[in-house]
Amino acid sequence: MRVAGISIVGWIHTIGCIAALGFGAVNLLAAKGTPRHARRGTGYVVSMVVAMGLSLFIHRFDIPLARGAQPGPSVFGLFHWFTVFALLFTLLGYYAASHQSRAFGAYTHPVAMTLSYYLLLAGLINELFVRVNILRPYAFDMINGKPVFPSHTVRMTHISSDFAFVIILILFCIKVWRYRKVGQKSP
Repeated sequence: MRVAGISIVGWIHTIGCIAALGFGAVNLLAAKGTPRHARRGTGYVVSMVVAMGLSLFIHRFDIPLARGAQPGPSVFGLFHWFTVFALLFTLLGYYAASHQSRAFGAYTHPVAMTLSYYLLLAGLINELFVRVNILRPYAFDMINGKPVFPSHTVRMTHISSDFAFVIILILFCIKVWRYRKVGQKSP
């Protein structure tokens, strides 16, 4: 595993991500609307704010959005924008959690939190392929003698993740719709 050269900011970011992965996974699978769900949700939000906030200060490598610019260090690019979106989804989902009596909050909370978790897992996929020795050979494709990231294997892994999260989003929206439909029928 490649961990040499990770700064203290990088290690705190990593610990925050691991905590968020744990809180998020349990909340994704566990019963919704319980006090435990709310506590784990708060833990998820705090760990995401710490992890994503710190990742904005990590500039070891990024892919620029400007055409013709080269990927590398000191670039605020694609990965940093994913961080911004993960933070926005997390905060929006947290806000919507306390406003679920209205349709906006009822649908926004699970959708925003699921998208936030999706972005967290996308980062994990990239980090695993780049840092874990057994996966690293599959991280890059050689094109014209130059290593190109992401490889076909990484892209296929992301596509599988995308598919799973689309299904999860659909299931959560159906669950909210059914819950709200039943709630509207009661006197």
